[in-house]
Amino acid sequence: MKVRGNGQPTRLHRRFAFALVAALAVAACGGSTNSSTDTASVETVAPAATGETKTELTIVTPQEPPSWNYYEVGANALRVPTFKNVQETLVELTDEGKIIPMLAESWEISADGLTYTFKIRQGVKFHDGSDLDSADVVYSMKKNALSPNSKLSAPHVNVASVEATDASTVVIKLKQVSSSFLKELGQSAGYVVPENFLEDSDPNSTMIGTGPFVFGEYKPGVSLTMTAFADYWGDKPFFQKLTWLFNADETASLNGLQAGENDLNVAILDAGIERVDTFAKDPKYKVTLQGSTENSYMWLNVNDKRFQDIRVRQAIAYAINREDAITVYKGNARPTCLMVIPDSEPYNSDYCPYPYNPEKAKALLAEAGFASGMEIDYPFPTVASHPFTNAVLVEQLKAVGITVKPRPQDLTTWLDKTWTKGGYEMGEIRDSAGILQYGCKGGREPLGKSSKLCIKEFEDKLAKADTYVNSDEYLAAMSDLVKTFADLAWVTAIAAVQVPMISRADLAGVPAVRVNDGVDMRKAHWGN
Repeated sequence: MKVRGNGQPTRLHRRFAFALVAALAVAACGGSTNSSTDTASVETVAPAATGETKTELTIVTPQEPPSWNYYEVGANALRVPTFKNVQETLVELTDEGKIIPMLAESWEISADGLTYTFKIRQGVKFHDGSDLDSADVVYSMKKNALSPNSKLSAPHVNVASVEATDASTVVIKLKQVSSSFLKELGQSAGYVVPENFLEDSDPNSTMIGTGPFVFGEYKPGVSLTMTAFADYWGDKPFFQKLTWLFNADETASLNGLQAGENDLNVAILDAGIERVDTFAKDPKYKVTLQGSTENSYMWLNVNDKRFQDIRVRQAIAYAINREDAITVYKGNARPTCLMVIPDSEPYNSDYCPYPYNPEKAKALLAEAGFASGMEIDYPFPTVASHPFTNAVLVEQLKAVGITVKPRPQDLTTWLDKTWTKGGYEMGEIRDSAGILQYGCKGGREPLGKSSKLCIKEFEDKLAKADTYVNSDEYLAAMSDLVKTFADLAWVTAIAAVQVPMISRADLAGVPAVRVNDGVDMRKAHWGN
């Protein structure tokens, strides 16, 4: 029997004879990605060497998730402190786009690209004291496939079976070849938790992972504390304690940084943008522009009959002046018409089917029978840049005859009522979901969980795009896919956003590229 930290047995193992997997596969069916060198760290000063020895770090993050239930909550705010720090994945996707071993120490892919055989790393412990084995991986992959959170479930739609053939070997069989499947296992879809975690624990208020830090005391609305995991399988972190403060007041948090009350502000999204240049000029601090892994975009409810007329959607898209809309980012974003995440993907381009053209917007509205205009319900989250973006979009649409009715909502309400339950006609958000998650069975709005519309042209291209093994064919298919999505105008991409991060100048080792939105603290330390 396998025993958890509380001493209670949770299951009987089934063991089978099976030959162990050989060496790590160097290349895997096109699963790796190109390096995101064009969004590398932009550091305004070099970190100065110091004699600092304290092993506690205080970090400010502007957003708090509605709960810690990774299985259900898709908010980036959940992954910011926990991804790679508390929860780890089957493989690791690096900030350079490479795929390297993590909880799977090696893997092999069959010649036909359909069977993945993973050798699970030995000597890994969960934070509850139990040992990682193949049954935990099988449980996690099967649960991830059923998740209402598409970041977990969408990549598993293509999985035919998951089987533990012995205590250290897991075999995953796909329905069709996937160029991105292995990459996805280095993000949310690859989360590994103890067997029966979701049944035996309260995932809303705790996490049990294998990472270098243990999920500790959580004070809602205030902070989350993490402590270094003594039994961590990898390199031990320098910091023994991380305190994550939830503070959306950037004036207060940046004042706290200057007063020595905190050491790192992971994202400047709001009023603090005005102060970035001041910090950049001060040698006591370091400003880093994080790689663009999020898009700001507007989307429409597919259940609204008015929007099912493509002329109405096109009119709304033509009404958006991206250059004005991105001024809230003070130069830390670029306008884009395509849903390409991250911005550095090689199939990105300047393609824009609906550039700013208010006169064209008015004409299309008139053709569609709305010469006198229309009203649109627009709930928006009252955090980060969204209130500013709301104000810009309201004015731009007003200029073409569309009256937008904004409804401010706190983030928790917005995630529940708008994002999850579909209580909107128009919405705007910043998110890191890639184009492959936007199918009508992928769980994303506007073609996902709250939608009742599947567009055959897009769905056919979506189903095929990930099946190409040849790199050139794959890139061509992905380019065509994102252009087709833009043409449909259910989503209007606005900006590829680079978020400033501000820290003490002597804090080093925090990556500038957030993989899966996580702020990776494994190698953080003082000094150069």
